[in-house]
Amino acid sequence: MVDFALSEEHRALVEMARRFTRERIAPIAAECDRDSKFPMDVFEQAWEIGLVNPSIPTEYGGAGLGELDNALLTEQLAWGCAGIQTSITANQLALTPIRIAGSDDLKKKYLGMLASEPIMASYATSEPDAGSDVAGLKTKFRKVGDDYVLSGQKCWITNASYARFYVVFATSDPQSRHKGIAAFVVDRDSAGFRVGKKEDKLGQRASDTAQIFLDDVVVPAANLLAPEGQGFKLAMETFNQTRPDIAAGATGLMQRCLDESVAYAKERKT
Repeated sequence: MVDFALSEEHRALVEMARRFTRERIAPIAAECDRDSKFPMDVFEQAWEIGLVNPSIPTEYGGAGLGELDNALLTEQLAWGCAGIQTSITANQLALTPIRIAGSDDLKKKYLGMLASEPIMASYATSEPDAGSDVAGLKTKFRKVGDDYVLSGQKCWITNASYARFYVVFATSDPQSRHKGIAAFVVDRDSAGFRVGKKEDKLGQRASDTAQIFLDDVVVPAANLLAPEGQGFKLAMETFNQTRPDIAAGATGLMQRCLDESVAYAKERKT
């Protein structure tokens, strides 16, 4: 018989996330959604107690938790507000390709950065003509000496307005589709890098979503995350390891819907 019961450690993790969500997220969710603003103070508090970046390995300053732990946390956060939850957990999407494919130096620098202070990072594949079809992206890179130069546009990037660095996927030739794609870590303060307008969305309004533009952004060779031809595979493996969070967030949201429906049914008079 398979035992699906949570361990004592998992139950403690869930209780911590549940308490934080009910005390810090749920009371401000409606206001943040209405005003389309992300509560950075809540993000910082979540980081302080270990609800952000849970899968950073211990050797780089993190908790070294697994995907089950992360899914349990995500479920509780989404109960309070799916938008706030999306922004809190988006670092997980950005750090995963670095954890999978980054050199030790890249991991020390960028995972260490996330572990040492409450900052955000973004993951950038989507473009105006390449959303679900990652192989159709058009942002280009070219090799110049020992560096790479990136040019193009990304859109619908979670936390783009706040991120300190970005994992950016680009291609040597759009006609090559998945065979031409590489991945890079791009610092926000790079010359030629610009964050565009924040999107005014129908849902998840508390989560920041914006465009980014790269105008001949020079990226050092040390920040190459996946070489040409390996970027698409890295993007897919990143999705493989992080998409359970989407289901977990939906589960938390459905639990909130059920809880609110039951509460209403108990007090409704006809």
